[in-house]
Parts: sequence; structure tokens; C-alpha cells
Amino acid sequence: MRWSAKKAKAFAGTIDFAKMQGLVPAIAQDEGTKDVLMLAFMNREALVKTLTNGLMHYYSRGRKRLWKKGEESGNVQQVVSAKQDCDSDSLLFSVRQKGPACHTGTGTCFGRKGFGVAALGDLIEGRTSSAKGSYTAKLLRNRKLACEKVMEEADELVEAAQKKGKRAVAWEAADLLYHLLVLASSRGVPFSRIEKELKQRHEKAPLRRVLGGW
Repeated sequence: MRWSAKKAKAFAGTIDFAKMQGLVPAIAQDEGTKDVLMLAFMNREALVKTLTNGLMHYYSRGRKRLWKKGEESGNVQQVVSAKQDCDSDSLLFSVRQKGPACHTGTGTCFGRKGFGVAALGDLIEGRTSSAKGSYTAKLLRNRKLACEKVMEEADELVEAAQKKGKRAVAWEAADLLYHLLVLASSRGVPFSRIEKELKQRHEKAPLRRVLGGW
């Protein structure tokens, strides 16, 4: 997300910076997992730069200067959306985090990130440019093999559902889900695109029910 300078300055003009002597708390939240990654502070300049640059910038109270998240580590935060709270004195940003958010190496400044389908999708996406010798990278390079694995895992899930217990079903479902996301990623379709499709279908669910859809 990148805003024009005019739009960014207009948004900044609605924020109450006076209450904390020119600063407001800024919360960064992972777009996919919804984990709260970190809390820092922004002044007006940091906010405008964040909105126009598309990467999170904060104001360091200790160093008394602006700083870009990841300027040393490379673990930048790409802005997806920005919101203000009801008092216009706090900010919430939805971001795409590259690498760990915390300087200690943990996923968030509040401990490890939760792990779910979105996090798995991010992990798979990361293998497109790293971990060349990994199993995931091998599947991403070999679409035929990725297709074969999806069919194989689907058969194993059906067999587990027919003949085995819940633990086996969960195991095989997890295998299928992983291979399905790898196959989609090999075609340039990240989990975020699939999630968007599901959201659109959900929002149209009442109409679909009327029309006999899902």
C-alpha cells in the first residue's frame, strides 16, 4: 500500500499527536496470522513517510530520530492497511512481515508467532527464494511432482477417513493441505490469494444459498 503525499498528509492531519507531545503509539499486526508483532511510536513525519513509502517507519525516543523497520536487519514491514482508533491517538497497521519482527529473533516482540495456515503459506512463499535444498523448494521447481503428491495425499486422506481414526485423518489432512499450498504457490498463487477468494465467497454466501450455491 502506498498513498499519495496529499492523502497521507490529510490522514496525518486527523491524528491527535498533541496528547503525547508529538507522538502516538503504532501497533503492527501480521496481515495473515493477526498476531500483534510489535508496538512502537510515530510522529507526524514517520506516519507520512510510512504511508507514502509503503514500509513501516517509526520514531525512536532513545535515538531521537526516524528509523525504518528492518533498516539494519532487512526484516522490513510492508504496509497493507492503516487505521486509527476511536480517539484518533493510536494507530493500527496491518503488515506483511519479512523475517522475525523482534530484534531478539522471535517472531513477535510478545513471543513466538502463532502457526496456522497463513503462516504455513508464508513459509512456503519464503522457499521460493531460499532453502534451495529443501523438500518444499524441490516441489516448487517440479510442478509435475507437486501435482502427483497432491493426488497421492488426497488418496491417503480418503483412505484414512474411511478406515482409520481421527489422528490419522488429521495427519493426512495436514499433509494434503501442505502439498496443496505448495502446488498453488508453484503456479504463482500464494495463500493470501486463496484466502481472498474464500472471503469473497463467504461475503456472497446469502446470495449463493438463494441460488442453490455452496
